[in-house]
Amino acid sequence: MLLLVLTASIISAQTIDELRVIKAAKAAEAADFQSKADAVKGEIAGIDAQITELTGWTISLNGTMTFDFANSDMWQANPNPNAASSSLGLVVMATANKDQAKYFWYNKGIFQKAWQDVDITIPGATEEDDDLFDQGTVDIINISSLAGFKLSPKLALSTLGELNTSLGNFLEPGTADLGIGATWLPIKGMAVVIHPLNYHMAWNNLGDLQSDRALGAKIRVDYGRSFMVMGGKVGWSTTFTSYQPYSNPEGSVTLQEYTWLSALNFEVWRGIGLGIIFGLRQADLETFREGITEEGVVQKFYQVGLNYGF
Repeated sequence: MLLLVLTASIISAQTIDELRVIKAAKAAEAADFQSKADAVKGEIAGIDAQITELTGWTISLNGTMTFDFANSDMWQANPNPNAASSSLGLVVMATANKDQAKYFWYNKGIFQKAWQDVDITIPGATEEDDDLFDQGTVDIINISSLAGFKLSPKLALSTLGELNTSLGNFLEPGTADLGIGATWLPIKGMAVVIHPLNYHMAWNNLGDLQSDRALGAKIRVDYGRSFMVMGGKVGWSTTFTSYQPYSNPEGSVTLQEYTWLSALNFEVWRGIGLGIIFGLRQADLETFREGITEEGVVQKFYQVGLNYGF
């Protein structure tokens, strides 16, 4: 009987070892297939890019949505036992570009809006309840159109129009630019604009729609790229735009400013994934108040949420 048990154990161990060897071989085979599939996907993406380039216009649309809902009813451990909160954020980034041998025309729009609502019920007090869309937290519009005549594959004479404001408080504050100069195209997907002759209009947020205007230099850098990582698509888009006036009227706030807006998207499944958006802006015309706020205040925001792009 003992001999029979030992024999069965030896056979079982041999069978397990054989199965482990087979499993390892199959895993290696699957990894090889996946690597080949990723390579083919990359080739297909490259062919699609070539087809789009030959047909003329390259159009992209990418959106990110963030949302949060919370509610507590007599939960005594909370700082506010009876409270409800909700938030919603929407970001849309769109481009329409045409790149030919002798000229190009690049158009880009960044639209961002976010809301947040917190309702607190205090026993014995009058309840004040507002709606989600009554409390805006982020509101950004940046629209630009850049056209150029190529002197070489990497250098062009160009003109740029740009509007930077918000939807809810249109031009309160806001800026608009129109200028001419040169554009450098160092690599595919990147445009570096240097316009020494730029007419700049800036509106403050005091509600009177009075604008300051000046000539100055405009610098703008746009870069966008998508690539494959472990079979998933990763997209990166960034815009840096700045203005430097040649002079400022004595006693007035400087019109110097810059804005940096970026988005990073990770595809998880069929175009759906994670989106991260962040921005920095410095504009004394919007933030500086004598005796209240200092000069050089940097405005910041970020959002993280579900993303969908095509």
